[in-house]
Amino acid sequence: MRKLFVLLFLTTSLNVFASEVRLISVTGTVEKSFKPDIVHLSLNIWGKGASAKSAQKNSAEQNEIVKSSLETFKIKKTDVNTTSYNLNPEYVYDQKTGKSTISGYRAAQDLVITLRKIEDAGPLVDSLTSTSKSMSGGVSVNSLAFDLDKRLDEQNALLGDAVRAAEGQAEVLAKAAKVKLKGIYRLSPRGEINPVVMYEKAAMMDAAPGEKRGASTTFMPGEVKISGSVSAEYIVE
Repeated sequence: MRKLFVLLFLTTSLNVFASEVRLISVTGTVEKSFKPDIVHLSLNIWGKGASAKSAQKNSAEQNEIVKSSLETFKIKKTDVNTTSYNLNPEYVYDQKTGKSTISGYRAAQDLVITLRKIEDAGPLVDSLTSTSKSMSGGVSVNSLAFDLDKRLDEQNALLGDAVRAAEGQAEVLAKAAKVKLKGIYRLSPRGEINPVVMYEKAAMMDAAPGEKRGASTTFMPGEVKISGSVSAEYIVE
């Protein structure tokens, strides 16, 4: 019975202490702009055919075209990543019968390429799409994003600045409230708020098969903004 009493007393004391903790909650965020030094290019390589085998064959032929372009631009194999592959039947709907029948098959795979010479982005896109003029297969550019190779390193470096920014805010609030900061109570990083510069597929559609292309493709990389952000709570006296 005595042990139970001591345990209950200790628990009560801790709860009272927790309820008396006074906190100042702040958020520290810093942002820095960088000149991008890499490009992430998302491609879709596809092939169509009357059978699954012919669709795969046509897709494989387009894949060889892509490989040739990557070799021309000296892109390493480690900078090429297949993210998905699918082989599906295609259907046509008959309004008279109200039924759908298989009209053929489509094989496709998605690739993400990291290009380390951003000035090659436009020529590479032209190379990939201008050589793809077959109605049975092709290469589509899904998206293009300028980024920083050492993004994570820069983010981590900015976290220290974010902590100092949070502390500065807490000191301003404490002074205004006529209290003193006693120490840090809780500190945690927040998610990055700035995405990379992205160009969507609609801005980069290639000419139709057999259609003459105009001027070469060019892109304006702009700047990549990286943020470091933390949430902090400080104990005040």
